[in-house]
Amino acid sequence: MSLLDVRDLRVSYGSADGDVHAVDGVSLSIEAGEFVGLAGESGCGKTTMAMAIPQLLPRNARITSGSVTFDGVDLSALDEHAMRAYRWKEISVVFQGALNALNPVQTIGSQIAEPIRVHDSSVTSAQADDRMRELLEAVGIPSRRAHDFPHQFSGGMRQRVMIAMALACRPRLVIADEPITALDVMTQAQIIDLLQSLSDRYNLAMLLISHDLSVLAQTCDRVAVMYAGKMAETGPSQDVFGESSGQVLARHPYTQRLLRAYPNIHRERVFIDGIPGSPPDLSKPQKGCRFQPRCDVALTQCANVAPELVALNDRHFAACHLLDADSSGVQ
Repeated sequence: MSLLDVRDLRVSYGSADGDVHAVDGVSLSIEAGEFVGLAGESGCGKTTMAMAIPQLLPRNARITSGSVTFDGVDLSALDEHAMRAYRWKEISVVFQGALNALNPVQTIGSQIAEPIRVHDSSVTSAQADDRMRELLEAVGIPSRRAHDFPHQFSGGMRQRVMIAMALACRPRLVIADEPITALDVMTQAQIIDLLQSLSDRYNLAMLLISHDLSVLAQTCDRVAVMYAGKMAETGPSQDVFGESSGQVLARHPYTQRLLRAYPNIHRERVFIDGIPGSPPDLSKPQKGCRFQPRCDVALTQCANVAPELVALNDRHFAACHLLDADSSGVQ
C-alpha cells in the first residue's frame, strides 16, 4: 500500500463568476521514501492539489469529491481537530516564498522549535531547543544563529530554515512547493542537493513542485505533469524525460512541448520553441481535451471527448487520444 494515495480528487474555488475547478479528477500515489515531482504551467492546479493533502486550502476552496488517503486513513474525511495529528507530525510543507512564510518578529530558532512543542507534548522546552539546533546544523546553518531573525538571512538561507521547520516533527511526507523559485542557479543546486540528502538520511517521501523540468528530471524517482486541473502524464522520470534513438520518451503532446521549451545543453543550440496560446479558463471547462486548442497533433475527437489515462507500461501513464489511435504513440 502506498504511503499517500490521492484518488479522483476534485477541488473548486468559489468566485463571483462561479466555481473554478482548479483540480478535476487527479490521482497520484507516493511510496514511502519516494521522491516525486509535480510539473506544469502556472495555474494548472499543482499547489491546489498539494495543499489539499494536509487540508491547507484557502477558505474559498473546497474538496468536492475524491479521497486523500495517507497510510490507510482518508484525510479528506477528517475535521480540523483530527488533522492536527497529521500536520507537521506526518505531513509537512515547505511553502513557496520563505520570506512571506516566516514570522518577521520571531527568531528562526523559536519558529523551528514551536511545532515540536505544539505537536509533541512529551518533549520539554530544552529537548525542543536541542532538536532545533540539530536541524539547523543538518540544513547547513550554524546553530549559533538560532537567535537571528528572518531578515538577517539570504534567500537561500531562509529556504534552509523552512526546510528545517518542515523536518521539525520528523514527518514521513514533505511537500516542497517551488522551494527554489527566485533563487540564483548556484543556490538552487544547493537546495536541491540538500533536499535529496535529507530525503535519503531520514527516509522521507517528498512531493517536489517545480516549473524547472531539468530539476525534476535529475532529482525525482517519478514525475507527474498537470495541465488545466487534470493529469496529463505520469511515470518514472527516465520514461517521461528520457530519450531513445533521438526521440523523447514523453507520450503526451503537452509534456513534449514543455520539454521543447527548455534548452538542452547536449544538443545543437536552437531557438526555444514555446507553446502558443494560453491555458483555458477553468471556470468554464471544455468538453474535450483541455490541451486541444494549443495542440498541433489534435484529432477530431479531441474537441469533444476528454481522454483518459492510458497505461503505457506498469508505471507510465498518459491521457491522449493519439495513444488509442496509434499504437506507436505520439512522435
